[in-house]
Amino acid sequence: MLTISQTLLDTIYRHGEEAFPAECCGILLGSRDGDRRLVQEVKPAQNLRAEERNDRYEIDPAFRKQVEDEAASRGLAVIGFYHSHPNHEAYFSQTDLECCEEYIWGEPWIPSTYSYPVVSVKEGQAAYHKCFIIVDGEAQEEELVIR
Repeated sequence: MLTISQTLLDTIYRHGEEAFPAECCGILLGSRDGDRRLVQEVKPAQNLRAEERNDRYEIDPAFRKQVEDEAASRGLAVIGFYHSHPNHEAYFSQTDLECCEEYIWGEPWIPSTYSYPVVSVKEGQAAYHKCFIIVDGEAQEEELVIR
């Protein structure tokens, strides 16, 4: 289960709207307690997939490292990654799955490590979201609680 404040969810929605018609992407920082993750900060990232940014995203590894180091120094962890689907539904595509670390590391499957919120942005307006985790190499919808 992923828990996020309305304010931070609004930040993700705005990022999706600003990036439209490209996919936005970013990093979620917070804490873990077993299968529960609490988002405490959202770090919008630049989408490096310049020529495919309408249906792909890539977070700069240097930015990720910087965010991870900053988070660790403050007692936080990377708990997930978000992105948008411009003019498409909020789902976890096969490409999304094949690009996530839990899938890339392969069998034996590691426990679900990150949450992956996806925001549907229709004609420039964030419409709705869904959240996913990776379990045994497959995407499963995860409960997202707004508090």
